[in-house]
Amino acid sequence: MVSSPSAFTRVLHWIIAATAVGALASGYGLTQPDAFALSLLRLHIALGMTAGLLTALRVVIWLKDGPPPPVFSIRSRVQVRFSRWVHGLLRLAPLVLLASGIGMVALSGSMPAIVESTLPGLSAFEPLPPRRLHHAAALGLVLLVGLHVLAAGWHTLHQARPGAN
Repeated sequence: MVSSPSAFTRVLHWIIAATAVGALASGYGLTQPDAFALSLLRLHIALGMTAGLLTALRVVIWLKDGPPPPVFSIRSRVQVRFSRWVHGLLRLAPLVLLASGIGMVALSGSMPAIVESTLPGLSAFEPLPPRRLHHAAALGLVLLVGLHVLAAGWHTLHQARPGAN
């Protein structure tokens, strides 16, 4: 390991990770036939808003303080470049999801129905342009999280071997 991020940064990372995974799971649940439940949509919105807003905070911190120090040492330029792209996209995807989610709710005018528990389903969102972006960004985030987890596992195993520096 190279260095250790601050306790605040680590906590923020894991809160974003947990809320983003929860938003992805609840969003996936909402796409299943006959699975609509207003409580699931509200949970999805709350988790997505939390993940998106905390990601925005993380980006502000990154812009103010610079990127966090790497946790693992990487010598390969390809790995460094790949790591930068993945981490950059991991910061961008929740912001795209936040913007497209807000866009769908705003364009559909469904917020009063969500608040008043009268929204009958997701049909109001179907024809809206942000919907495709929202689903594409969600798929992208799933893939990025998978790559991130695999890379962290690989680095942990690789640097744990005797003689690996």
